[in-house]
Amino acid sequence: MKPAGKSGQQPEKSLNLQALQRTPGFMLRLAQLKFFEGFYEEFAALGVTPATYAIFVVIRDNPGVPPSSLASLLRLRLPNLIKILNELESSGFIKRNRSKADRRAVELMLTPKGAKLIHEAARVTAPYNQKMLAPLSEAEQRTLLELLNRILPF
Repeated sequence: MKPAGKSGQQPEKSLNLQALQRTPGFMLRLAQLKFFEGFYEEFAALGVTPATYAIFVVIRDNPGVPPSSLASLLRLRLPNLIKILNELESSGFIKRNRSKADRRAVELMLTPKGAKLIHEAARVTAPYNQKMLAPLSEAEQRTLLELLNRILPF
């Protein structure tokens, strides 16, 4: 008798996934899931999620970025982003300032507490990326990033 799988069922025979393995969207989605699972493990102690990490990095690198630009860049619906920003602000990681150029506009800034957190998270980033990309040579890793940046121009 074969050992049961995680769900208690018998493992299935090897499935033919050749067609899916030639489908970029499917493979990118599986890669994203793998990276997110690893991210949650590596960054759990900091309490940072993939979304909050991206928000912190964009605000760090673009002080004063408006929420609408951040939502557009990260492909988040503005109401969903506002909910995250409210939590980050109430936790003391970011602050919202009124724009001096346009008093109706809001600009996002990191607080010292937020800057410290993203600094700590950034130290985990390189080892995490190295671990996740270990099956690829350094040249392949550079090529992968170049190709992804070509597909997703900013």
